Amino acid sequence: MGTRLCTVDYDYPAFHLNMQCFWASIKAGTPVLREHEDARWLTRAELKSVAWLPADAEVAERSGGSAGSSGKQ
Repeated sequence: MGTRLCTVDYDYPAFHLNMQCFWASIKAGTPVLREHEDARWLTRAELKSVAWLPADAEVAERSGGSAGSSGKQ
């Protein structure tokens, strides 16, 4: 785990999310999804092409993309 990117606090209708986000790299192996339905590698330019959930939009923006929220919850 690398340096901290940001902390996101977001109130969804059914729960409050406190998400601690860090820069990280994969040294070996393949990521295993435990909380998400999909994963893929994106360039910074491609970050803009995803319909991010509101809490994730801030992380995408701070990662170097100018991301917008999809408004979907």
